[in-house]
Amino acid sequence: MAEIKTEGFEFFGVEEREFRMMVIERIETMMVHSKLSKNTLAQKANLGRSSFYEKMDREGRSHFTLLDMFRIAKALDISILQLFPMTELERQHGGQLPLSASTLNFLDQMLAAPKEDIEFLSNFYKELQKRERSSN
Repeated sequence: MAEIKTEGFEFFGVEEREFRMMVIERIETMMVHSKLSKNTLAQKANLGRSSFYEKMDREGRSHFTLLDMFRIAKALDISILQLFPMTELERQHGGQLPLSASTLNFLDQMLAAPKEDIEFLSNFYKELQKRERSSN
């Protein structure tokens, strides 16, 4: 099994409320990436809608169960690990993903593009970098 660089799951110094908000932030980002509403995700994950809304409330006191996490990850077609802020940098930024949901969506589109389009964009990007370096 491949090693995942997580920098530890200890979460020393992170309060439960902070951790919960980080998880909510990540779920919301994944929802945007997958173009799902809370209602749709609750249905796909086979979770009660009002319960899901309550657990997604940043000011609420309700928590996700481990089973909820598995169902949400399955509905989003991601690893359950992606719901957790795994690096210190992510924790410092409130659990946000390194890229915005729109950028993740763009990368997905790019990876699904024909080989010629990817090569064209790669060459275009290299040219932009050359221009930027020469203008500095």
